[in-house]
Amino acid sequence: MDATSSRARVLAVVGPAVDRERLLDVLSPLSVSVASSVEAAGQRAEDEQVDCVVLATDRLADVEAVHGALSVPLVAVVPSDGDLSAAAARDAGAADVVPVVDSNLFERLPERIESVVAWRRRGAAAASKITEDLKEQAIDEAPVGITIADCSLPDRPLVYVNEAFETMTGYSADAALGRNCRYLQGPNTDPERVAELRRAIEAEEAASVELLNYRADGETFWNRVDVAPLSGPDGEVTHYVGFQTDITERVRAEAAAERYAARVDEERARLQTLVEHIEGLLEDVTSALVRAESRQELEAAVCDRVTAAGSFDCAWVGHCDLSPAVIVPNERAGTDTGFLDGLEIDRSDPDDPTARAAETRTVQSADVGDGSVSAETLVPFGSVIAVPLVHSGTLYGVLTVYTDVAELDDQVRVVFGTLGRAVGAAIDAFESRRSLLSDERLELELEVRDETLPLVRLAIAGDCELSYRGSAQHDDGTVSLFVSTRPATEFEEADTDLDGLRSVDVLPRGDDAELYELTFADGSLFHLVADAGGRLVDLEVDRLGCRLTVVVPDRVAGRALLDDLQAAAANAELRSVTNRSEPPEARREFVASVNDDFTDRQHSALQLAYLGGYFEWPHAVTGEELAETMGVSRATFHQHLHAAERKLISRFFDRDPY
Repeated sequence: MDATSSRARVLAVVGPAVDRERLLDVLSPLSVSVASSVEAAGQRAEDEQVDCVVLATDRLADVEAVHGALSVPLVAVVPSDGDLSAAAARDAGAADVVPVVDSNLFERLPERIESVVAWRRRGAAAASKITEDLKEQAIDEAPVGITIADCSLPDRPLVYVNEAFETMTGYSADAALGRNCRYLQGPNTDPERVAELRRAIEAEEAASVELLNYRADGETFWNRVDVAPLSGPDGEVTHYVGFQTDITERVRAEAAAERYAARVDEERARLQTLVEHIEGLLEDVTSALVRAESRQELEAAVCDRVTAAGSFDCAWVGHCDLSPAVIVPNERAGTDTGFLDGLEIDRSDPDDPTARAAETRTVQSADVGDGSVSAETLVPFGSVIAVPLVHSGTLYGVLTVYTDVAELDDQVRVVFGTLGRAVGAAIDAFESRRSLLSDERLELELEVRDETLPLVRLAIAGDCELSYRGSAQHDDGTVSLFVSTRPATEFEEADTDLDGLRSVDVLPRGDDAELYELTFADGSLFHLVADAGGRLVDLEVDRLGCRLTVVVPDRVAGRALLDDLQAAAANAELRSVTNRSEPPEARREFVASVNDDFTDRQHSALQLAYLGGYFEWPHAVTGEELAETMGVSRATFHQHLHAAERKLISRFFDRDPY
C-alpha cells in the first residue's frame, strides 16, 4: 500500500508447524487478529472484513480449505523444513508464499502482505495504464538488445532495433535495418550454432544460442541470442523477436576457469607422479643401505634415486650432525649441478629453506623466484624442497632437491618427510655399524671464545698463553689439567680465585720452566669431554678463548659434545673434523686399562714425576720436591711412584702385575 493508506487488516491462522509468537511479532506493524482454527477462518474474515488472511501451515489441505472460503487474498506461511512446497501452495490458491527462514524473506512479510492487498484493490487499474506507447518505450530503453525481423520480406530483414542493440553492436539503426542480422557473424563464428538457430526459425520455434559475433569495428564479443516467433491474427508467424545479451565477460571467465582447471589437473597429475616416485624411493633407500659400504655411497645413492626418474632435476646432501656453521653439498646428482660448486649456506639464515630445515627439523619448500633461495647463487630451477635427515633426535644432514614444478603441495612434503626419516634411520644404522666394526675415530678441532672461562681469565691475568701438557681424572670427581705458560708467568693469588677452578699449583721443574696443575671441579669443559667419551689431545688458551683438539669415538658422541659445549659457553664452534684410524689396542684403551690399576695417589706420583722431569738425567726435580708438592713424605712418594712404575711396566709386557 502507498504511504497514505491505512494498515492492512490481517486475520492470522497459526498451525502447530510455525512458531506462533514469532509470526505475530513479525506481523506487529499490521492490524492483526487471530483465528483459532482453519474452520473458523472463512467466517471470521467475512465478519471482521479483513483485507488478507495469513495462514501458517505445512498442510496443503489447509490452504485449499481456507482459499475456498475466502473472498480476500490468502498469504501462506510455510516452514522451511515442511512438506508443503511454495509451488503447491500457489496452485492451491495462495496469492503469495513466504518461508519461515532466518532472512529478510520472512522479516519482510508485512510488506509482502501490503503488496498482495494493494494488487487486489488496484491491480486492474494499474494494468490498464500500460499503453502501447509505454510498451514501446520499455522496449526501446530495455538494457538488452531487442530486434524484430519481418518474416514476410525476403531473407527476414530487421525492421526494428532498440538503443541497447546499437550500443552493443556499434551499428546504428540506419546501418542495421533492412538486413538479416547475420552481418554480426564473422570468420570465427561457430557454423553449427548458426545452423541450430536457422533450423529453429525455419520450424517457427523459439531458440537460444550463444554466438561469437563481431561489432562494427571488428571487435569480437559473445552474444546470447534468444529468438521467438510472433503470430498474426490468423495464427501465422509474421515476425521474429530477438533478444541479444552481451555475455563476453561470463564466457571469458568460464574459459579462464577451464584453463585454470586444466592446469590444476595437469599439476595434480604431475604431483601424483612425484608422490608415486618418492614412495618408490623408500624401498630403494632400504636396498641401498644393504649394499652401501660407506655413508658417502649411501648418500650418493639417495641423490641418484631422487633424480633418476626425471621428476626432480637436482639433489644434494649436506652434513649437519656436527653442527657446521655452513652447510655445503657433500654428495650430488642430477642436471645443471654446476651452481653447487662453492655453494655454502649459512646455517643461521632464516630465509634459506635448507637452513630452516636444519633449524626446525621439518620439511621446508620455497619458490626459487621469490628470492628466498641462495640469494648469492643463481639457481636454475623453479622450486626447492629441503628435507631434514633425522633419527632418534639426531640430525645427520639435509637433502635438498630442486624441480621445475610450480608448487609443491602438502602431500609431497609429507612423503618427503617420510623419506627423510627413512634416510636418517639408514645413516644412523650405518654409523652405528661403522662404530662397532671400525677402529676409526673422529678428531674434532673446537674453538670456544668466551672470556668468562677460568682458563681464559688466567691467560688474561697472566698476559700469557697456556699450552696443554696432560690431564688426569681423580676419584673425587675433579680433573687436573697440566699446562705450561708462554712467557713464564707467576700468578697472583687473586688471579686464581675463579669459579670452577679449585686450585692452581706450581709444579717443580729443574729447567725453570713454569708448569702448573689446574684442578677443576665438576662441570668444566674437560668434564664435558670425558662425559662424551672423548679424549683431550691438545689445548691452546689465550686472552680470546680456547682451542681444543678432542678425539671422540663417533659422530653421535661428537654431536653430543658440541651441544654440551654450546650450552656451557657463549660461543663454541666446530672448526674441522678429521677421521683418524687407531690400532685395535688403541692408546685410549691402553691408558684406560692402566688407569684401572692405578690408585689416585699412584697416578699423581707418576704424572708429576714425568711432567716435572724426574725421569730425565740428571733429574730436573728431586723426589723430595715432588713429595712436598703432593703433601706426603719422601718415602711415601717413592712408594707410590715405584708401585705405579711396576704396574705400568707389567702392562707393557702384558703380565699380571700382582
